[in-house]
Amino acid sequence: MQTIGLSFVLIFLLGQAAAQAGVIELAGGSAPVSAPSAHPSARPKPARKAPIRARAAATRLAPAFTPLLSTLQGYLLRIAMSYVGVPYVWGGSSPAGFDCSGYTWYAFARLGIAIPRTADAQFYSGRPVIGNPSPGDLVFFQTYDYGPSHVGIYLGNGYFVNSIAQNVHVASFESDYFRSRYLGARRYLPG
Repeated sequence: MQTIGLSFVLIFLLGQAAAQAGVIELAGGSAPVSAPSAHPSARPKPARKAPIRARAAATRLAPAFTPLLSTLQGYLLRIAMSYVGVPYVWGGSSPAGFDCSGYTWYAFARLGIAIPRTADAQFYSGRPVIGNPSPGDLVFFQTYDYGPSHVGIYLGNGYFVNSIAQNVHVASFESDYFRSRYLGARRYLPG
């Protein structure tokens, strides 16, 4: 995908997540809303912020593209997108560096939802998704090992956010790499 196309997708998805999470209002105001947490002392440190230009563009684009998402889906997508650019670290599960399953585990933990730590355990313990995934579902791929060895968070419209290679970033199901490796989706959000 061309750089300009990927930039538009990132801005579009940031706008979706921000509008649903309450960071922006469709009428143009702004009032940050923090995600619920299981216990105040268990709250992880704040995420790195998206570049100001990307946040501003997402705010302008969100009203035209915001789909109907549950509040919990919106919180999850907001959390997930806030870590774009964090470096990939094998075995990492903090904003200092994430591997794929550490990233999904951490994002769900920020919502107070406990999921297993590894990709294969997340695949086998989640509720199977029949048909197309919904935003907030975990999507799984067979990459370096047989079975579910890679996971990301589905954003919608064929895109997901994941930690692979150098950092957390948005990827497409249509990429040559992921198209043939998709195994399925699992749901951890209520509903």
